[in-house]
Amino acid sequence: MNDVQQLGEMLRHYADSEAHKKQLFETQSATWAARITELFGHIQRWLEPVQTPGLLEVSREPYVAFGPSIPVETSTFNTEKLSIVIAGKSVEFVPDVMGSGGQISLAVAGLTAARYGSISLVGLPDGQWQWRKTNGLKDPDMFVFDENFLALQLQSLIPRDRV
Repeated sequence: MNDVQQLGEMLRHYADSEAHKKQLFETQSATWAARITELFGHIQRWLEPVQTPGLLEVSREPYVAFGPSIPVETSTFNTEKLSIVIAGKSVEFVPDVMGSGGQISLAVAGLTAARYGSISLVGLPDGQWQWRKTNGLKDPDMFVFDENFLALQLQSLIPRDRV
């Protein structure tokens, strides 16, 4: 095999590899988008009985997920984010570009990062979601994310009367 033939062979292998990566990304993205849609549907159903205009409102809007390695300008992952406004405070579930497991960042306005560190939801292989709170170098605190856990987190945002 001469150098030109070898170059052609290398280019074919590269093209096959890139096509495989693209197909794998598209498959993972579809799975991830479905899991996010399902999770957001659960959250809306959990909170539906207590939604009250001006006190507790839940909304979803289109969102392009991006991350440090994939800027928003080139991201092809179209999904949505979920917002909860409770007692004037905002909680947003904002998807990050992540691997097949998926990760959703949680931005909580009105709470300081020093007090709470970073909070994320991580999709587990069994279909469940895990709440992870990381503060500094210690191991993250991890909890099963369900309707009761979410309710407890939202309760902490309601101002208490000081007597």
